[in-house]
Amino acid sequence: MLRMADAVDLLFSGATPQQKFSFVVSGEYALQTMISAGAEHASASLLRTSDGKLSQATLCVIVERPDIGPESQDRMNTAKRTAVQWREQHPDADVGLIMLPYGPSAVCIGDRSLQLPGALFGLEKPVHSTVRQAQFCVPLKTGPGSALFVFMTEDIEHWGEYLGVLSAIMQSVSADEPNEESRAVVAGTSDTGNTGSEHER
Repeated sequence: MLRMADAVDLLFSGATPQQKFSFVVSGEYALQTMISAGAEHASASLLRTSDGKLSQATLCVIVERPDIGPESQDRMNTAKRTAVQWREQHPDADVGLIMLPYGPSAVCIGDRSLQLPGALFGLEKPVHSTVRQAQFCVPLKTGPGSALFVFMTEDIEHWGEYLGVLSAIMQSVSADEPNEESRAVVAGTSDTGNTGSEHER
C-alpha cells in the first residue's frame, strides 16, 4: 500500500487527497482479493492518460493445474472449449481466439459490475462499480492446465490507452525466465507514464 501511495504522489502530484485515497484503497483491496483467491501474481498499474488524468488498472494471473489427467494436452482444443464456455457465460462480451507467441489463447472482454465494501471509504453501504475486464486463458505448454490472465480497470473511458500495455504483457508470456529487456516492457516504462505497485505470492 505504501508503494502505491508513493507512486501516486510521484506521478500525480496534482491529484486531490480524496482521489489519492480512493485509488490506493480500492487498488489495495483488489490486489488482496486476488491474492486471497490464489493468484500466482497480482499487480496494480497507474497510467497517465493522454489528457493528463490519473488512471488505475489491476492484473492477476492464476495458474490452474489438474491433479490428475494426461501429461500433455491439445492446446488449441483447450482454448476453443474455453471460448465456447465464455460465450455461454458472458453473452454480452467479446469472445474469441488469438495466437500469442506462446501459443493459442481464448480471450473474453466485457464489462462487469462489482461491489466494494463501503467501510473502505467510510460508508455504511457497499459501493457499486463497473469495470472493463479482459480475460485470457492460455493453455500451458508444460503439461495439462492453463494460466488465466485477468486485467481490469474502472476507467472504461481510457480503455483504448490500456490496450498497448495489455498487448505488451500478453506478447511477453513465456515458459522461459524473463530477460532484462522483457522486464522493462512488462513494467510499462513507456511514454504514457505507466508505473506499477506489485504484489506476488
